Amino acid sequence: MQEKFTFNIEAPRFKRKMIFFKEETESREHVVLKLMAYILFYVERLKIEAEIGTHYKPDLVIEGDHGVPEMWIDCGRITLKKIESLAEKFKRTKIVIVKSEKNETLSFRKQAAKRLESFEKVQFVYFDRGFVAGLAEALNRSNDLVQWQVAENVIGVALGERVFETGVNLV
Repeated sequence: MQEKFTFNIEAPRFKRKMIFFKEETESREHVVLKLMAYILFYVERLKIEAEIGTHYKPDLVIEGDHGVPEMWIDCGRITLKKIESLAEKFKRTKIVIVKSEKNETLSFRKQAAKRLESFEKVQFVYFDRGFVAGLAEALNRSNDLVQWQVAENVIGVALGERVFETGVNLV
């Protein structure tokens, strides 16, 4: 089922109203991962699902010069073939993979390390167990979201009346 989510976001680096669309083939968890990636990696030039003239489409991207992205962010399920292709084509692009939880991330990271020549330019981010699923369950059509820093690599998120806390784990 397609869904539309409106967010009034208040985060340390920005305050903004945003609309996310969930396609039929997409999960609410994927919407949450894109939302959290946007908040964590926010700069003014960060775009969501922008067409950049490539075979693959990023979940989020910071466009660079001459059609080469500065940063490419993919969330959730992603194939190793896609990562290999991106790393080969965009040698100077920082690639970030955002996943829900530790086990999924570390398993994928281990596979990527074996197959990628330029593995060091790929960063992996994951959250504490249950964080993404909890936020996905709490989504409404219209959402007030406040994000704050709790400690180093720990954030808090209030979505309506519900409050969540998670580590932001970088590997």
